[in-house]
This record gives sequence, C-alpha cells and structure tokens, in this order.
Amino acid sequence: MIKAGLPENIAIQKEARNSVTKAATVFVSYLAAAANDCAREGGHKTIMSNDVFKALEAVGLADFIPQLTTELEAHSQLMKEKKEQAAKNKAADKEAEAAEDGEEHAEDGEERGED
Repeated sequence: MIKAGLPENIAIQKEARNSVTKAATVFVSYLAAAANDCAREGGHKTIMSNDVFKALEAVGLADFIPQLTTELEAHSQLMKEKKEQAAKNKAADKEAEAAEDGEEHAEDGEERGED
C-alpha cells in the first residue's frame, strides 16, 4: 500500500515502511477516539461517517473532508452495485435451479410413460 502511493523509481526501506505503518496506526486510533467522542456527543454509540468528518474538523484536518466524502460516495456506490449484482446472480441461480427441477420432473414423467 505504501509503494502504491510512491513513484515507481522510489525504494523504501523496511524500517521506513514499519515507521509509516506505526504512524498510520496511531493516527487511525487517534481519529477513532475523536470520532467516538463526536458520536457520544451526538447521543449514539456507533461511529458513523459524519462523526469521522466532525473528528477531522476537531483535529484540524478539515481539508481532507471533500476528498474523503468523494471516496466514501464512490465506495458506497460500488457496494450498492455489488449488492445488486449479487441479488441478480442469486435470482438467476434460483431460476436456473427451478428450470433444472422442471426438466427433471418432465424426464421422470417420460420414464414412467406419462405424457
């Protein structure tokens, strides 16, 4: 993930990767704690996206909100599309299964000499 954010010709030492990973973990924990405070102030226990945005404002990182909002919308759209596709696949599987069952029942009738 770290390499994906860097130009191709840049190498990063293992120690530097570990440092970035640790810093990201600390940052996420800090932001989650701030978002939890925002959630509690809002009267709920579950952290929601708006709580994270409020936390970003509270810690002085409001400049990230527009890009994160765009990314969240794109992610939500992708998840919606995946869910719709899964539902279509499930319906198609049921139709195929029902068609196979119908064919089997028809074959059973033919074997018994039923028309």
